Amino acid sequence: MELQWKYVENQFIIATNKSYKKALKLSNYHDSALAVASLTDPGLLMIYNRYHPLHLNFVQKYNQWVSAGGSQEGQTLNVKQQLKLAKLKINEWDVAIQVVYPKTTPTYKAIFPNGRKPFNKGGVDANINAFDILSINLSTYAALAMIKAEVDATYLLLDTARDNQEGAKANVTHGSGNVETARIEIMTMQYRNTGWIMDNFYIDRDNMCSTLIDLQTLRDKQQSTYNANLAIGETKPVLVRTFVADDELRLKVEGEGPVVFYLATTSGGTDSTGITRNTNQDEKVVISDFGISNYGTHRYLTAVNNSGAETHIVVEVV
Repeated sequence: MELQWKYVENQFIIATNKSYKKALKLSNYHDSALAVASLTDPGLLMIYNRYHPLHLNFVQKYNQWVSAGGSQEGQTLNVKQQLKLAKLKINEWDVAIQVVYPKTTPTYKAIFPNGRKPFNKGGVDANINAFDILSINLSTYAALAMIKAEVDATYLLLDTARDNQEGAKANVTHGSGNVETARIEIMTMQYRNTGWIMDNFYIDRDNMCSTLIDLQTLRDKQQSTYNANLAIGETKPVLVRTFVADDELRLKVEGEGPVVFYLATTSGGTDSTGITRNTNQDEKVVISDFGISNYGTHRYLTAVNNSGAETHIVVEVV
């Protein structure tokens, strides 16, 4: 079987398969770089104008998908909490039922034919259905009408919570389809843009591709840990990388502090909110804490030694 020529394989689609976050990083960078370069180049303005709407569409679909995922997690937690509380009520109902129908009677056995196993064994749906079955088993005993009413109310809460969870799951699935379609669109266009850039800037293609395409993120393997020694009062560039809002860094000061970290638009820059780490402090930071709005341009992590001594830092991309 003849293999496909590698140069016609879309490396952007391949690299972002199963990684919407990576696609977002690539698109944030490419869109921002085109926006700047198009100010002085009419050809790149045309490229930017056809790419930017696709970028905005992907960002919208990605955010909707993330939001739906958060909703699903919340609904899943709600089901677990409701089910945990409901299982505690089984003890109360069991004791109350035994007052009327002792455990050795046939009636008790008819109400709990399998004991409490159906409430604790199997999946979530089986556990929830056990409450509905208990309600049915109680329906012929007038003396247990109050307990049956409590069982009915509990089952209704559980069933509603489960329906909401399933609805949230459906939203995630639907949103995943939407964001996948948008990913294919922007990665296809970025691949096409690469061909245009190489054709129109052939002599300077290496520099232009590096300027307009986030080659670091596109490549699979990137450095994850960075060490640096800082002299007194020194401002030092630490790393350059494209991030998104929920990415995390571990910032360690292994020596004297404070050291202030910035995520800037230029190497060694300080145009963001500063994150301070003190003497021998080791903590994570979420990228959104740097207070930036353009994740395509704020790519340069800078460390400033504000202590009165030389110090050492370690930065880990989590």
